[in-house]
Order: sequence, then C-alpha cells, then structure tokens
Amino acid sequence: MTMAMQAAKAASGPKVLRIGVVQGTRMTEERIIRNRDTVTIGTTEKNTFTVVGSGLPSRFELFPMQNGQYCLNFTDQMEGRLALPNGVKKLSDLRQDNTARKAASGAWQVPLTEQARGKVQVGEFQFLFQFVVPPPPQPKPQLPAAIRSGWIKNIDWAYNACFSFFLVLAISGVAYVEYVYDPIVDEDMLSDPRLVRLITPPPPPEEPPPTESATDPNAQAAAQQQQQQQQRPQQSAQERAAAAAARNERQANAAAAAAERAAQAALSALNNNAEFAALTSAAGQGGARDALANGGLMAGTERDLANVGGISANSQSGLRRGGLASAGGSLGGRGLGQSGTVAATGDNIGSGQTVRVEVIRGQTSLGHGDQVDGDGQIDSGRVASLIRGQLGGIRACYERALRNNPTLAGRLNVSFTIGTSGRITSSNASGLGAAPDVGSCVVSRLRGLVFPAPTGGSVEFSFPFDFSPGGT
Repeated sequence: MTMAMQAAKAASGPKVLRIGVVQGTRMTEERIIRNRDTVTIGTTEKNTFTVVGSGLPSRFELFPMQNGQYCLNFTDQMEGRLALPNGVKKLSDLRQDNTARKAASGAWQVPLTEQARGKVQVGEFQFLFQFVVPPPPQPKPQLPAAIRSGWIKNIDWAYNACFSFFLVLAISGVAYVEYVYDPIVDEDMLSDPRLVRLITPPPPPEEPPPTESATDPNAQAAAQQQQQQQQRPQQSAQERAAAAAARNERQANAAAAAAERAAQAALSALNNNAEFAALTSAAGQGGARDALANGGLMAGTERDLANVGGISANSQSGLRRGGLASAGGSLGGRGLGQSGTVAATGDNIGSGQTVRVEVIRGQTSLGHGDQVDGDGQIDSGRVASLIRGQLGGIRACYERALRNNPTLAGRLNVSFTIGTSGRITSSNASGLGAAPDVGSCVVSRLRGLVFPAPTGGSVEFSFPFDFSPGGT
C-alpha cells in the first residue's frame, strides 16, 4: 500500500478553493473547485451553490476569479470573519480600514491569498472556505478487459456454426416433408403373385371358463367342504390332500369341457366358411375328400411330415404348399384366379397342389393436355411429366374397378386448377360413367402432387386418360 502511494503522482499547481455550506448546525454540502472558476451563489440552479431563502439574490459572485487570483465579494448585509496574514478580522472591520474596496457591482471586494480562510454569513447559510492542495485526480472507472475487448471476440464460432447448420437442416427437413415429399404407394405391388397368400379365417374367440355359481353342485360341494375345513381345524394331512386332489380333478373336468366347446365352435365356424366348404365339397377321384380318405395329409416319410404347412414359391407354377390337398375348381378367394389344379409332386406330402393366381391387368395412357384458362403461366411439359410419373397409381385405380367390370374401358377427362402454391385447388373428372370411383381415385392421386408454382396467378389444365383391359 505504501509503495502504491509513493508511486502515485503528487498534484502540482496552485491551491484550489474548498467550500463547505452550513445551514443551522448541519453541513449540507462540501465541494472542491478543481478548475478554479468563479463561485456563485443564488436561488437558481445555474449557480455553483443553490440557496433558498428570503432576501437572497438570484445570482451573486461570492468568490470571483480575477487575474488568476480569487477575491471575496460581500455586501453590507453580510457578516463573517476572514483570516489574513495580518490577523483575523470581521467583514465590518475590513470595510472601515479600507482593506476592502468598492467594486463596480456595488459590493465590497477583498483579494485572497492561498493562506486565507474564513466564513461568510448569507442569510441563514454560512459558507466556510479555505485553500487546499488539489487532490490527485481519480481514475475513470473502466469496464473489465474481457468486456472492453468486444463481444464479437467472445463468440464461440464453432458452436454457433454447428447450431446454425442443425437449424437449417431441421427447417429444410420440415419443408421437404410438408411441400415436396408425397408418399404414394404403387398398388401394382398388391397384384404381385409372390405376395398373394391364403388367408385362413381367424380362430373363434375363446369362451371364458364356466364360473362356479351357487346353482352348480360342484360349487356347492366345494363351499360345503371349505366350511367343513373351517369347522375342523384339526383335520389330518391325508384328508386335506384328498380334498385338494378332488378339487383339482373337478377343475380339470371343467377345463376339458371348455376345450371341447371351443373345438365344436371352431368346427362350426369352418363349416360355415365359404372357402373351406368350396375346398372340401369336391368329390370324385383326385378331389379333396378323396385325398383325405387316401391319407394324403399323412402319407410320406418322416422328413415329409416335418415339412407339413411349409409354403414354397415356384417361378414357373406359382405358389405351392406342401401337405395340403386342394380340390379342383373355383377357390373363391379375392385376388385368386378361377382355376385351381391338384398336382402331385415329389417334394410334397401325399398329393400337394399348385395354386395358379390370375391377376387382371389394365392399360392406361395419358393424352395431350393443354392449359385451358387462368391468368398465370407454367410449363405444361413439366406438369405432364409429373402426371406421367403417377400412371402406375392411376392404372391401379382402373384395375380395381376392372375386377368388378372386366369390360370397363373408355376415356376419363380430368380438369384441375393449379394455385400459386403449386397445389391443386379445385378439380373434377368426367367420362367413364360406368365407374365413377375411377374418376375420384384419379383426382385424389393428382391432388397429392406438388407442381411448379405458376407466375402471375392460377392456371387451369385438362388432361385425358384412356383406359382399356390388358389381359390377365
């Protein structure tokens, strides 16, 4: 601390005026006039010291600076004492011995040296003054170096770059899913014979086991037995074991009865199933019943029996299921053909079968479409290219209706309006009157597309679609 004080530079130059203001018995203000300016008092805020009271001037130069030296101005109404090199004198004595001279402003004026001090009474205020060595200037408060270096230097650029990249990636992903990505499943996959499978009816719901009611004699017997056990706490271990065995036997009988009822319900459901009845109704040599009667499901070696229920695909003959005898004739399933044959193969158990799947195909072509109306402009070629990319799904709409009406054919005219966002705002379909579902399906496909945004307003288009059966 001492070294720091010694290192501090001492103030140099003339002394400065130190003034204290006393009101009554309390000092209200103290100030050091560092710049050695004229000190004024008065009732306005423009003065060095603002004093409020009756009979006080609005501005009075109490300590004027003249030729680099302070002077004391006082009036006849002011009182006080002044310590000068020749002694302490009152202000009235200074007026009488001509030490104070009359100034141009009408007030008395006494020059002050740096050793002078004293007090002046102005109304109810006393001004105490003296000359002191100017204190060292206080350093200006400064911000920490980390803040003064600038906020740009404190930025973690690596973190902000990674965060900005992630934010752009997230916004781009949301925009892609919202405006570009259009997950339309091509229904041609549903017509692939390799995906066709025989669907068996679901098993009937299991019936809950019969509850032991009060009217059940077994339940009554069990309740009586429990009462007897409570009444006879000293019953032997053998009697308790016999009672437990009887109770287990009753529960097993009840479970067997429930299983028998479930089996009967399942058999009844199979008898009422149209596909199962079609498979088992064929008679004659080579039929399903004939194969069952000849042990077709159980014939073969142990290895053949291990393959029961397996399904294998054959690119030449369709699907093959080992160990299942099928009757010739109609299978009656949705999406299957009208002819099913039974053929014995060496890989199957007994007499296996080959199921031939018949798939109905249709042909779809896109005609030349034109812009029919609208204030905007758009590339018709790009619109046609986007629609042409959806011909697979549009053909699926036609083939779905072709299953119910094999002779369905004709032209479907679709008109739609593309808004400024690139989406279809309105659409309608005409033609192909025998199958209105085809038009609604095609319109639904087109409304899922995102076209280039037209410039200048919306655009209306009309495109024809030609449909014709294409065989099986």
